Amino acid sequence: MIDGFFENAPSVWHKEILYALSLGVAVSGAASMGALRAAECADFGMVGVGRIYEEYRSGARSADADVAVTHAPAEMGFRPLTEALVDIEATLQALTAEGVIPAAESDLLGASASALHFSRRSWSTILLTTALAQERRDELKHILKAKKRSQKQADARQLLAALRDGSIARPAHAITPARLARTPFLENLKDEVRARRIARR
Repeated sequence: MIDGFFENAPSVWHKEILYALSLGVAVSGAASMGALRAAECADFGMVGVGRIYEEYRSGARSADADVAVTHAPAEMGFRPLTEALVDIEATLQALTAEGVIPAAESDLLGASASALHFSRRSWSTILLTTALAQERRDELKHILKAKKRSQKQADARQLLAALRDGSIARPAHAITPARLARTPFLENLKDEVRARRIARR
């Protein structure tokens, strides 16, 4: 699992993941919603990969909105319209480490990004809401366009590489059918799965 919808569509449900794990399926996640669910379901056997997962798992990061973006519809290829905070922070850290921007400026930009709702979190809005001279904003606009990073993309690639080389396996502590709570929601999910299997025959 890498990414998914929310707000306007149902996101991947924890119970779906636990059900799959209880059936012996190896479930892994990274990058965005995959990292969130992996951190939330790690104790039940979901395997997380990448920096973003590690930050959620350790508690260094907790807000779902840190990986959220708004995007265009399917007809436009789901093109992202905003930037995820995890990618903004990765970009600022890299540019600071490379000496492209000073640490104080990076801190200002990071604070402006954190203060914005995820649906407004674009570089243009960040620059407009940061106390910098217009000339410097224009310079940074070109720098960011050429040098921005994506931690989400890097983590997604790490997960795909791990899947290709077969290094992800269902851990020994993964939930078993006997440990899975039998709730009405689970029974409804199982009925849906059975109905889909019958419909495909």
